[in-house]
Amino acid sequence: MTSRASLKQGFSLARRTRSAVWILLLTNLGVAAVAALPIYNGILNFTGHSMMGRELARGLPVDWLTDFSFNNPGLLDQYALIILIAGLLSILVNSILAGGVLSRFQSHEPGYPAAGFFHETSRYAWRMVRLMLIGLVFYWIVFRMLNQSLGGFLNRHMRDWLDDRPVFYVHLAWGILVAMGVGFVNLVMDFARVKLVMEDGRSAAQAFLASLGFALGRLRRTVTVWAIPSFCGLALLGIYRVLVPWGMVNAAAPQASWAHFSEPLTLALLFIGQQAIMFGRYWFRVATWASEWSYYSGCQKRL
Repeated sequence: MTSRASLKQGFSLARRTRSAVWILLLTNLGVAAVAALPIYNGILNFTGHSMMGRELARGLPVDWLTDFSFNNPGLLDQYALIILIAGLLSILVNSILAGGVLSRFQSHEPGYPAAGFFHETSRYAWRMVRLMLIGLVFYWIVFRMLNQSLGGFLNRHMRDWLDDRPVFYVHLAWGILVAMGVGFVNLVMDFARVKLVMEDGRSAAQAFLASLGFALGRLRRTVTVWAIPSFCGLALLGIYRVLVPWGMVNAAAPQASWAHFSEPLTLALLFIGQQAIMFGRYWFRVATWASEWSYYSGCQKRL
């Protein structure tokens, strides 16, 4: 199957799997809310219902943040730890949910009840967790070799360079190389998930190594099938940045009779817009998996 046909079929599958996109969105929103709640309570207890609370709706002023840190020693470090734990939990949750999303592609029925989704999710959960651990090891290898080792080597050899332009271009090439390494691990991980679910495999290590060989043997097409939906998801962030510039969000509220409604309304609209963008990003994530599923399935039929 060609990459174009795989993308077309994958986007069609994604349209039939909107319920799974909602599950991904709401689950990740719940994880974010759990992480944000202690931070919100801590800031609210320190600020109360003063005018500073309205200012914090626009951002965190440096003076206030310094005062908060001084009066609450160690609390910012605790918040950073909460965010770290929430990030790791998000990786685990999304890895487990991937099994339920991918199993949806096996069904040709228009509906997909939540009970069936979570049943399939639990069925593949432990295999997805094992695959996630293998992926984390390879992510660490990429960052250790390209980001730390290569970055340290380049920084040592560029310390005495007088012209900043070649330094910038070297750092740019280095950043692109790190991004390509991380992207390739993402690609292999995606096809390993597809292989585990499609073939009902039991060995996560075998699925990862087989997907590595599959991706290297068909590098151009596998990268195309993975990159186009993924970059569409990234493009949504650019569209959001253009349509909702930070200067508009940070603008002073108009002094009118309805001014006390303007800030809550602005925050509500901003929240809704952000969740719409996140829904689109998760939709393109599912479209990526669906395109990879279609391509892998087409290649297996030809064998």
